[in-house]
Amino acid sequence: MIIGVIGYGVVGSATAELLRRLGHQVAVRDTDHFRMGEARSEGFAELDHETKPDVLFICVREGHVREVVPRAPECPLTVIRSTVPPGTTESLSEELGRPLLFMPEILREATALWDAMNPNLIVIGCRDKEQGERLAELFTPLMAPIVLVPTSTAAMFKLTLNAYFHTLISFWNEIHLICDLTGVPSHVVGKLCSQDPRVSPYGAAMHGKPAGGTCLPKDLAQLIGFAEGNGYLPNLLTAVKDINLKVVGQRVELATNGHHPQTPLGLRIASVGSNT
Repeated sequence: MIIGVIGYGVVGSATAELLRRLGHQVAVRDTDHFRMGEARSEGFAELDHETKPDVLFICVREGHVREVVPRAPECPLTVIRSTVPPGTTESLSEELGRPLLFMPEILREATALWDAMNPNLIVIGCRDKEQGERLAELFTPLMAPIVLVPTSTAAMFKLTLNAYFHTLISFWNEIHLICDLTGVPSHVVGKLCSQDPRVSPYGAAMHGKPAGGTCLPKDLAQLIGFAEGNGYLPNLLTAVKDINLKVVGQRVELATNGHHPQTPLGLRIASVGSNT
C-alpha cells in the first residue's frame, strides 16, 4: 500500500517510519527544507503530484490544518493526526465534500517511534464504519485494541487525555510549592502517595518544573478555548494553567536570585516490613 504523510515533525516522522516497518511504501512532504532533507536521508520518497496514495496522513501543526487539507492529494482515506478541536474534522469534511478521519496520536516527544510501535490503545474517529475499519487494518499488526468512535469523540479524547496529564503535573507542582515553604521534600511525599494504588505515579515522580514539551500546554489551552467558545468557563483547567505559569515564575526567580527555599529534612525511607 502507498502511504502519504504531510508534515515530517515528531508525529509525521514516527507515523512514516512505523508504516514503513509494517511493509508499506511511504512518501512524505514538508515545507521545511531541513526536515525534507532528513526524510530523504532516511530513505523516504517525496510526496508529489505524481504520487497516488491509498492513505494520506496529515501531521502538520494544528494552525495549518485548514490550509493544508484542501491542497492535499485526494485519496480514499485522508486521516488528520494533528490535534484539533472537536468538530474540526466534520466541518472540514463538509466544506471540502470529501470524507476525513481523525486518528489522535499518543506519542511522547522523546520516544515517539517506540510509542507508535507499542500503543496501549488505537483510537480512530470516523463517520463511516467501513472507512474506519479499512484504516484499522493498517494497524492490526501492532496487536493493540482498536476503537472506532465519532471524530468529535476522538478529538475530545486526545484533548482530555493531555489535560489530565497536565492536571497531575500541576497538582504535584502546587504540592511542591507548598513543600518548599516547609522544607519537606515533595518527591518523597509523591513517592509515598503513589504507593496507594489509587494514586498515579505520573506527576508524583515528575514534578518541580512546569509542564512543557510540545503537547501538554498547547492542548490544555486548546481545550480551555474550546470550552469557552461553547459558553462554559472551565475553572479547574484554568487553575491548572495558572499553576503552571506560577511554577514558570518561580524558576525564573530562582535563576535570578540563586536561592532555593527548600531545605530537605533528610528523611530516611524504609520498606514496609523492614527492620531498619
